[in-house]
Amino acid sequence: MKHLLKLLPLLLLPVLFFACSSPTKEQIFQRTALNANLVSSAYRPIYFSEILEQKAKKNLPTSAKEYVSTRTIAPLNEAIEKVKDLKQSKDSQELISTSLDYMETGKRLFEKEYLRIAEMIDAGKSPEEVKIAIDQMFTATETEMLSKQNNMVAVASVFAKENNIGYIVR
Repeated sequence: MKHLLKLLPLLLLPVLFFACSSPTKEQIFQRTALNANLVSSAYRPIYFSEILEQKAKKNLPTSAKEYVSTRTIAPLNEAIEKVKDLKQSKDSQELISTSLDYMETGKRLFEKEYLRIAEMIDAGKSPEEVKIAIDQMFTATETEMLSKQNNMVAVASVFAKENNIGYIVR
């Protein structure tokens, strides 16, 4: 019996460790819903206007392609990995999968179309040519991206309400 009492703290230590290492509902919400804003903030036509303006003023510190890669794609990749590392529970499963769907769709778009347009900027294509490419890309992708964003907001709103997390959509 004495030995059992001595081992009890050692047996409880892993349980305590795993209990403390599980993310809270707020942390799950931050890693999924709030990090999905990385897609929303970059998925807008003005994103490229800002790059063109910086390039014209010679304030673009790197190439447009490098700018897109480091400022948009890299943070999104990091956010996706954080979401993938979450353990899914019954109540967080839909939020996690919806967030991954939205972020991975954004990632594919940024890696393909955004980098293609950035290469056009780096190659010195005229602002008119770049604008046509941007308009075509948004016309082709807007319906899907808006649908995924709306789904993300809807699922996040339900999760936030069920878990008493303050979340306001603007």
